[in-house]
Amino acid sequence: MSLHKVGLLRHRLSRWCLVWLVSSVIVPLFIGMPDAIAQDQAAQQRYEFVGEVQSVDKTKKRATIKHEAIKGYMDAMTMPFLIKDEKALDEMQPGDRISATIVVTAEGATWLEKIIITASKNTRAQESSDKPLGVMGVPGDQPTSPQTYAQRFNDPTGLYTCPMHLSIRTKTPGKCPKCGMELMSVEPQIPEEFDLQLAMTPKLPLPNQPLQLHLTVLNPRNGATVKQFALMHDRMFHLFLVSQDLSDFQHIHPQQLEDGSFVIETTLKRPGLYKVYADFYPLEGAPQMLHKYFATRGWRGEVLGGQVSLKSDTQLTKPAVPVTVTKENADKLGVELPALEAKPAGGLNVTLSFDETPVVPGKNVTLKYHLTDAVTGQPVRDLIPYLSAWGHTLILSADQSEVLHSHPETPIDLDAPIATQRGGPDLSFDVLFPAPGIYRVWTQFLRGRQVFTVVYDIQVKRL
Repeated sequence: MSLHKVGLLRHRLSRWCLVWLVSSVIVPLFIGMPDAIAQDQAAQQRYEFVGEVQSVDKTKKRATIKHEAIKGYMDAMTMPFLIKDEKALDEMQPGDRISATIVVTAEGATWLEKIIITASKNTRAQESSDKPLGVMGVPGDQPTSPQTYAQRFNDPTGLYTCPMHLSIRTKTPGKCPKCGMELMSVEPQIPEEFDLQLAMTPKLPLPNQPLQLHLTVLNPRNGATVKQFALMHDRMFHLFLVSQDLSDFQHIHPQQLEDGSFVIETTLKRPGLYKVYADFYPLEGAPQMLHKYFATRGWRGEVLGGQVSLKSDTQLTKPAVPVTVTKENADKLGVELPALEAKPAGGLNVTLSFDETPVVPGKNVTLKYHLTDAVTGQPVRDLIPYLSAWGHTLILSADQSEVLHSHPETPIDLDAPIATQRGGPDLSFDVLFPAPGIYRVWTQFLRGRQVFTVVYDIQVKRL
């Protein structure tokens, strides 16, 4: 074949390839793009949103907002939201009232858009100061009746609380009626997330060998070690230690050193990757739940590739696993020895139910626990208050990206001695799951001389 014919054939082949590429690939791609965009938009749901800004974190593009009930999606509550509009993020200030649209994707991601500041903090303060006293609802020439103890110190709208007794809430500064400490503002001086340093001895821990964890909380503005913390559920620091496969779970409480840092000794049950969740309340900030990864000696896995695969439980009655409280581990577990019974209790069976099913994200769900004695089958009524509550629940998503810490709705009597109080057999925990998926739930109770832990895997379905 001549070079001329070869060139002609190559030219025709190139033209045919170009025509095929345009007609078979590029054109369908562009034709399909509107459909793909429409499908993506259809997978997003939008709801009207009204709330009050509590704090703004521009570095993380988030604002914590106390919002009203979102019809068809979520009950009223206070939580952080992603703000993609940088102009709105820059303009918002704590105290501002806003209206917006909340966008919810099929995967459970949420953010706010179309944000409008309907009333600024300064404007609202000026409006209040301009109103006659009578219009504000308290006539100036009429005496008001004295407040009761509950009205004075248990006002949920109060702006001041005690660092040692967080249940105390008042509208005015003063001293705590229980311990005499100066009340502090519930509005954080530092709304940013604090920093957490973790050091270990040895640096590469071995399973079933002693391990010391040294934790230091740092001020995010100046890097100084934080030394003052509020008392939350009888302890200044709650530490949750969880292995990557979710089989090793520990809820323990480090002791504070003179320099402000915390230290605790423990042992790991298995080799692999671990994650610590630090739950604390610095006096200058807001309550924090910070986390850090660490690995045992010889770990060669992956953070993402090693995620556990969970299956939702179909059997919702389970035996709880006990750990006996001793003089040596009482502080670590957070248990007051004088409050315990003289003898260990029998086994504990737990039955879980829900106030409504299926469980969906973005809506409050009540986890209902019914406790019975493993031997007699009778309802358990001898639970002991544990860390100022009738129980504690930690919830993690399978990839450990979402973490929730909850307590029963029924409170204990903080004014009565723990040793005189007993509870059960029914307890309810209100929980809001942020996204669809399967979550592992650890719930703990104190009975006899043992801390009991029961574990469930719960499926949260898409809206």
